[in-house]
Amino acid sequence: MGVNIRQAGVEDLPAAAALWQQLDAYHRSLGLMFPEVDNAPQLWAESFQRTLGRFSFLWLAEQGGAAVGFLMARIKQSPAYLGGKQIGEISDLFVVPAARGVGAAAQLVQAAMQKFAELQVHSVEVQVQAGNDAGLAFWHKQGFATDLTLVRKRQ
Repeated sequence: MGVNIRQAGVEDLPAAAALWQQLDAYHRSLGLMFPEVDNAPQLWAESFQRTLGRFSFLWLAEQGGAAVGFLMARIKQSPAYLGGKQIGEISDLFVVPAARGVGAAAQLVQAAMQKFAELQVHSVEVQVQAGNDAGLAFWHKQGFATDLTLVRKRQ
């Protein structure tokens, strides 16, 4: 069954937040160091709701009318000492396991990259959770190159 990709609106936030919760659980299984927070999916959606369609963008992958994946992207600005350039950021990408293998993730990335091209951003960045080797391989397949490595120590 094919997948339909569409830009999402505020009315789609509950479906996207439910998918984000699955992504968060996966990241935690890999050792995400941040604490779990009550109502995290709702807080996630609220973090970009005001700027949706202006500085933040959300796409849904649907199969049979049901949301089976999403991509969340933002525009941010690099510091002046790095040129003060507009940077695209893909902050979240997830497709439910049952809908994988039909190109949904790549189609979501393509939609975001098209938007970033329209906005003429300098570059696009993605953070990949340590241990997510399949995720890193996916991003490399999409033409991304490893640029920075982030390390963290809990206090």
